[in-house]
Amino acid sequence: MRNKLGHFEKGHGEGFTTNRPKALKALVGIRLTPENKEALKNVPNWQERLREYIQSLINEDGE
Repeated sequence: MRNKLGHFEKGHGEGFTTNRPKALKALVGIRLTPENKEALKNVPNWQERLREYIQSLINEDGE
């Protein structure tokens, strides 16, 4: 539900939902060159592919 200013009120039922088993809430920062950042953004589906690669790194080398 939105208030008179058009902002969502806390606890409203119209928010973002996910179909994932676990919501993506944790953030990880990484420093890149500006050129690499732009090149990465041009890769199709780069965010999901990067999540999958991170998971494979954890599975191979993590504890």
